[in-house]
Amino acid sequence: MAAVTTPLPVPRDPPGDDVSRSPPRSPSVVDRGTVRHDEVRAERWVVRGISKVAGDVDVGVADLGGTVVIGGAVAARDLSVRGSLATRGSVAIGGRLRARGSVEATAPLRAHEARLEGSVRASAEVAAETTLVVRGSLRAASASCRTLDLRGTATVPGTVAAPVFRARLVGDSAFGLIQGRDIRLCGPSPNVVTRTLGEEQVVTAERIEAETVYVEAARVRFVRANEVVLGRNAHVVAVEGRVARAHRSSRLGPESWSRPPAGLSR
Repeated sequence: MAAVTTPLPVPRDPPGDDVSRSPPRSPSVVDRGTVRHDEVRAERWVVRGISKVAGDVDVGVADLGGTVVIGGAVAARDLSVRGSLATRGSVAIGGRLRARGSVEATAPLRAHEARLEGSVRASAEVAAETTLVVRGSLRAASASCRTLDLRGTATVPGTVAAPVFRARLVGDSAFGLIQGRDIRLCGPSPNVVTRTLGEEQVVTAERIEAETVYVEAARVRFVRANEVVLGRNAHVVAVEGRVARAHRSSRLGPESWSRPPAGLSR
């Protein structure tokens, strides 16, 4: 088995167990059809169908295709998901996490590197030691990584900590605090159709703290940065720092705003 290449804490045994008494991993477990396990301990775990695990999963490589429900914690070197994965315990991936479909987690989800395509719903933190790429919908209590590349929609009421933050949002999204070095927050620009139908998509952030910040088609309550650029349709209530450039459609300062009722426009 290849060595773990990250200092992320990837538990190899359920909390409280004596490591010396932990059973060894089997070479491989392959699930086809509908399968139920008390736990899974293997160098390689393959699912092609529906698999339900009551307890913990401790594997080297997991290749999950179908529907997987795990009642305990997950520890793996690499994890690939094509379909849906729901977990109740913590998820710790020492290497790469790749998911295409839906992921639901009720405890922290951490990986060295993650690429998530589809729907991600996490009751706790989503974290990557290096790059976190999201293509689709992200809902999490908080997020942290070295680089965040987000395309789609996001709701993160807590803190997003990422030295490099790149978000291109296409629908309603909301953030609490965004902290980093270089922040670029872009929402969808309104058009004649959405304005007429009263279906404007809104991107908001309570606070941004960084060295450089670019805001476009988004509403931010407070920005603290050395340099701020207000792009098209940006609205920032207050800035602590230098505004280097401001598009003529941007606004700086307090403004009363509320979403118009469905079917109406302003």
